[in-house]
Amino acid sequence: MKYVAVTRILDEADIVEAFTRHTALFAGHHIFIDNGSNDGTLDILRSLQAEGLSITVFQNKSVHYNEREFNTFLYKEAVDNHRADWVVFLDADEFLDDRHLGMSFHQYFEALERSGSPVQCVKIPMVNYQYTRQDNKDEMIVPRRMVKRHAPSDTCKVIVSAKIRHDEIMIDNGSHHVFCRGSEVREQITEARIWLAHYSERSPFQLVVKFVRGWAKVLAAGEVALKAGASSHYRGPFEILKDRPEALLKSEWFMTHKNEHPDLVEDPTRYHGGELRYTPRVEDDMIAVRSLMGYLADLAEQHGRLIDSSAAVRQLVEQWGSQHGRIL
Repeated sequence: MKYVAVTRILDEADIVEAFTRHTALFAGHHIFIDNGSNDGTLDILRSLQAEGLSITVFQNKSVHYNEREFNTFLYKEAVDNHRADWVVFLDADEFLDDRHLGMSFHQYFEALERSGSPVQCVKIPMVNYQYTRQDNKDEMIVPRRMVKRHAPSDTCKVIVSAKIRHDEIMIDNGSHHVFCRGSEVREQITEARIWLAHYSERSPFQLVVKFVRGWAKVLAAGEVALKAGASSHYRGPFEILKDRPEALLKSEWFMTHKNEHPDLVEDPTRYHGGELRYTPRVEDDMIAVRSLMGYLADLAEQHGRLIDSSAAVRQLVEQWGSQHGRIL
């Protein structure tokens, strides 16, 4: 059977090489869709492809929130053009962990196939790892540096069979659910023995970028995304950074030990990717500036293209610009 990993990616230069090398043990091909990275992520992917890793990279520099469309496109690309039997949905901060399975990842799905099971979707739980002051700051491979985790969460990601390709399939936001003909797929199981080691929060400056860009994308998507509650967890931190940045950036708690908790378990995942060759050692604050400046440039450029595309749009923007409302 052929396994194809699919990943939406945006500014993950600190982790993308380790992630891609690790995932290559599980997937025969890896498809990325880049959302407009500006931090060197694409340079690393080019080098990995030149080295011989089997990867394909698309790009869509949309500045607004349209995750569902990205996910569904990736699924169809994996099945239609890469003959995937199973499509594995991963973000670049998520590392497959089959230590508790009692067999390999591939053996598990081969056994599932031999059993004649009607399962079309396997959900696997996310296990959140946290950075702490005890981490080895000189270690650049994230799964080796961040070794403390919470208990497995109830949030899962999906691995989806190619057999439902023509059932009006849609992969929902976050790759947490699969829908066919408008209803969630019933032939699904949750496999608690396959984990997804999740390294979402790796430094305070990386978090600032997530907060700012995450909520800005929702604002750029308009009222529909706002009413749907998309990425609503970013709204509070975004507004703090907009109105009172010192509340986070001068907070010892936020800048040094936000995620430290007595319930954390030291349990490093088994990293299969080997050493890094293309990941530069860059300070987190400089990466953050580069990422946010890149997003701002893309946002401004797309705004300009929108104005140029239609006289009616230009007239509307000029109308907004001519309105003078007294505020005091």
